[in-house]
Amino acid sequence: MKDIHKLIRLAIAVCCAASAGAMAAPGNKALEGRSEVVLSRPAYEAAKKRIEAQSRVDRQACKRLKGERREVCDAQAKGKEDAALAKLEARWKRTPEAIQEAKEVTADANYRVAREECEALQGDARDRCIDAAKAEPEAAIRQARVEKVHSTGGVFGPKDAGARTASPAGKS
Repeated sequence: MKDIHKLIRLAIAVCCAASAGAMAAPGNKALEGRSEVVLSRPAYEAAKKRIEAQSRVDRQACKRLKGERREVCDAQAKGKEDAALAKLEARWKRTPEAIQEAKEVTADANYRVAREECEALQGDARDRCIDAAKAEPEAAIRQARVEKVHSTGGVFGPKDAGARTASPAGKS
C-alpha cells in the first residue's frame, strides 16, 4: 500500500515538473513578452540546458557539411544558441536593459550569419551583400534602443511624472 502511494506521488511530481518545463520553454509563445510571469530558477536552468543541448545537436548536424555550407551552418547554430540564451536571460532578469541586450545579441547573430553567407559571393555582389548585412543589425540595435527608452518612460520617466503633472504655484 505504501508503495502505491509513493508511486502516485512520484507520477504527480513528474507530471507537474514536465508541465512546468514545457511552460517555461524559450519558444513558448504564451509566455513571451509577459512580464508578470516569473521564471523560477529550476525552469531557467532547465531551459538553459535545453538550449545548450539543441546547440550541440545543431553543431553535430553541421559536421556532415563541407566548405562554405558548413561555415554558414556553424554560424547559424552559434547564432541561434546566443540569441536563445540572451532571450532567456532577458526573461529571467525582466529589465529593459536585458531586453535590449537580447535584441542586440540577436541582431549580431543575424549579422554573423549574413556575413558568412556573403563570403560565398564574389566581386560587387559580395560588397553589396556585406553592406546590406551591416545595415540590418545597425537598424535593429537602433530600434532596440528606442524601444528601451519608450519602455522606461524616456527622459521624463516615472521618477519625473509628478513634476510634469504638477502645475506651477499661483496658476491653475
